[in-house]
Amino acid sequence: MKNNKRALAMMTAAFMAITPLAATGMTAFAEAKTGTSTLSITDSDPAEHTYKAYQIITGTQEAGKLKNLAWGPGFKSADLITALNTNQTALGLTSAIAPDASVQTVAEALSSITDADAKIKLAKIVQDCVDEDEAIAMNYSESSGTYSAGELADGWYLVLDKTDSLVSGETEEGVRVLSANVLKLVGDTTINAKHSLPTLTKKITDADGSNPVDANTAAIGDVIYYEIKTTVPDVRGYDKYFYVVEDTLSSGLTYNEGTVGVTVSGTGVTEDTDGVGDAVTTGDFYVTHNGTEIKVVFKDAVNYFKNKTVGDPIVITYSATLNDNAVITDAGNPNTAKLEYSRDPNATGSGTNEPGKPDEPGSDSPTGETPESTVKTYTTAIKLHKVDQDTHDLAGAKFQLISTDLNEVKVTSSETFVEDAEGTYYKLKDGSYTKTAPTDSTKAQYENDGATTYSKTKTAGSYTEKAAGTPFCVEAEVDGNGYITFAGLKPGKYTLHESKVPDGYNAAKDVEITITANDPVTGPSNWSYSNAAYNETDAVAEVTIENRQGATLPSTGGIGTKLFYIFGGLLVAGSGVLLITKKRMAKDN
Repeated sequence: MKNNKRALAMMTAAFMAITPLAATGMTAFAEAKTGTSTLSITDSDPAEHTYKAYQIITGTQEAGKLKNLAWGPGFKSADLITALNTNQTALGLTSAIAPDASVQTVAEALSSITDADAKIKLAKIVQDCVDEDEAIAMNYSESSGTYSAGELADGWYLVLDKTDSLVSGETEEGVRVLSANVLKLVGDTTINAKHSLPTLTKKITDADGSNPVDANTAAIGDVIYYEIKTTVPDVRGYDKYFYVVEDTLSSGLTYNEGTVGVTVSGTGVTEDTDGVGDAVTTGDFYVTHNGTEIKVVFKDAVNYFKNKTVGDPIVITYSATLNDNAVITDAGNPNTAKLEYSRDPNATGSGTNEPGKPDEPGSDSPTGETPESTVKTYTTAIKLHKVDQDTHDLAGAKFQLISTDLNEVKVTSSETFVEDAEGTYYKLKDGSYTKTAPTDSTKAQYENDGATTYSKTKTAGSYTEKAAGTPFCVEAEVDGNGYITFAGLKPGKYTLHESKVPDGYNAAKDVEITITANDPVTGPSNWSYSNAAYNETDAVAEVTIENRQGATLPSTGGIGTKLFYIFGGLLVAGSGVLLITKKRMAKDN
């Protein structure tokens, strides 16, 4: 079976000697021949199809023309005439057809249908008039890559894709593409079915939409910008068309509500912000989300896209923020998008049964999906281990993590936060804590508008703190085993400064750690960490910092060494004077 993770219902129709509807990429080539002919189909969709042919009208060929016309076996001619009269305006017929009209009269009326959309409508009408028992199977040949049926009598035929299902096949590539054609067969004929399948790609970009990439790095609290690209679909032949972009966020990403923007053919599209439902009258698309899934739904897509240029770009942009659920392993924090769209014009289907969502496909709506397009955001962590000179765990130390690359940091240590009227921290609505007091313009970002204050307490746990100061800084105390973990860090330069030294120990020197990501970006295990070693088991950059007991000589440049230099210099000078004096005294004697 041929497989492909794509699906689109493309329907074409024509009622000319050798040309099915060209606008869908379907063309036919006929070789003049009297009596019987072979009908072949080559299909650009690599998924396997089930094509069947149905004879509508039979005849005998004389000088390239069909004469002595009669209805094909089992064909419901009365139903056809009724449907033609019902759809007279849509088909462009100038007059109604009498119920007892001859085959020749009906054929002449059909031959007058030239409009492309009318031909598609005709093919849909004819499908309801054939007898399934009279279907002629078209067999697939792997060697030639074609579907074919031979020994077909001259006449007019409906060629219908009767593939049963659009669900994926044995592999993730399998889907179906449907089509329908009406053509006159007066010689060996080959139909080339070329399908224009929707595609979708997703990228991470800079805030201005530049520098698209498949993966990036970020710190907790950083905003990530996304761009989804797809194309204007071909909606000809559809009475109802569904076009829904679905975007799924991992738990480490928070959708920034209200940031979705859409352009079609380079022009901005108005969002329906009044809500979803029958009362909504503004905008051409709406957005729904439940925290982890975002849907961009085009309203009345069949009419919206009808006058657009097929294949023109559709661009969707929005942003999300990396949160404290962010994964620090090589799995990263993925964001995946796909497009769900109508694939069978022969089955209209209806909207979902959910109230007010007529533009989202329901269970009876045959739709296809593009392959998923996934991008990832990576972040990492630094784990500090405090030990004494004998490499034993050492508690009681506090460290500051200092860097201009900090935003929010998830800290695991011996501290957590408690409400305290005298506290110096405030809680933000995203769950992190900050020492920056709220103002009238920022208080909406704070829990309880910032009226509640918090302080750190020595209760082991994890919390997210928003870095503050210049340069940015967070501070935490090691736990009982001497550990602190600072998570949610992006590449950059970081300084670990011991701000509280355990009693009886000397302060440790600052440790500078530089984190560098590879290009293009992959997981943190492939990054480089100066002055730290990556621990694949814990997925952290680990550093051990030692404190030593006892007094030490004053540090270089301190008053102690200066005194040594002074006293040493005086001793040397005194020794020199004494030596010279003794020599002079000896000479004088």
